[in-house]
Amino acid sequence: MKGVIQLENHKQYTGQWHGDVSHCKGEVIFYTGMGNFLEFMTDPETKGKIVVATYPGVLHSHFDPAKCESDDLQLSALIIQQEIFGLSEAENNWLAFFNEKGIPIMSGMDTRTIIKQLLKDGEMAAEMTADHHHLASALDDQKSISHEKTKVLNPTGKTNLVVLNFGIKKSLLNWLKGFHCKLTILSAETSASTIAELKPDGVILSGGCGDPADYQAYFEDYAKIAESYPILAFGLGHQILALAFGASVEKMKWGHRGFKQAILHTSSQQVYLTNQNHGHHISLQNIEKTGLTPSFLSVQDGDIEGLIHKDLPITTYQFHPDGTNFKLESLIKNAYFQQLEQSKGEKLYAEAK
Repeated sequence: MKGVIQLENHKQYTGQWHGDVSHCKGEVIFYTGMGNFLEFMTDPETKGKIVVATYPGVLHSHFDPAKCESDDLQLSALIIQQEIFGLSEAENNWLAFFNEKGIPIMSGMDTRTIIKQLLKDGEMAAEMTADHHHLASALDDQKSISHEKTKVLNPTGKTNLVVLNFGIKKSLLNWLKGFHCKLTILSAETSASTIAELKPDGVILSGGCGDPADYQAYFEDYAKIAESYPILAFGLGHQILALAFGASVEKMKWGHRGFKQAILHTSSQQVYLTNQNHGHHISLQNIEKTGLTPSFLSVQDGDIEGLIHKDLPITTYQFHPDGTNFKLESLIKNAYFQQLEQSKGEKLYAEAK
């Protein structure tokens, strides 16, 4: 069955449609990785995206459900160059998984032309359909706020950490479990007063999908939380916290999406490879007025990849720990635990006075 994708700029591209769902909308992005396909497609930060794969052999790769970052496929659709014949076990596994989750695939696509269009005009909304008469309007921006119920992990842990869930990945949650702390997972909209009742030693802001400006109604709470507890933030949480302190966040022409994104640690000049999936970045222009200063920068384009506060125990990162980069993840963990211990000491001293 033939399908068509129409971009926001009215450019159309046709290919072979696979799946029972015959229509979808989303923002078109491209993924530059040559692996980690299932991890990327199940990453909550990919929610609602139409993903164009730059690597031609996605469906020939090994299919391992244990690598999923969430219980569902998060993308709206997948666009690939390769033709699908459904002859190999790998192809059949991928096709069955996508069909089960109600996510269409378009194959035999001129992905090179589509990506060149995105590089020229930036990531944009699009509509896909197997019914050429069904093309309507481009996607309205989707707001994605987590409404997950409270969950407590490792309740006997001596250190009490609250995690604000903007769309947390399984790999990040597993990494946090390795802290051996009590973890209370809360909705992203939880108020500062509710968090205070839990008496946490620190607060963590997870990553997630969408525009950080969508959370503007909660900026005052986030700033109050950050002024009260040691903060560790990743991805979307990193951007939201920067906005709450007065920084500017801009939509990128095209995002950083891949698992070998090079970053520079500004204090040590050490370069690390990181896993990233985002389409917004923090502007360098007025960052000094916020009290925040860059701790990591992108080797590729100089973008801010990490922040620390000059006076408050706040550390934020655009990238995500996933248990594969021991040296970098140890650096992140040790820095945060040092802040936690220092904060505990200051509280004990204040109580003793």
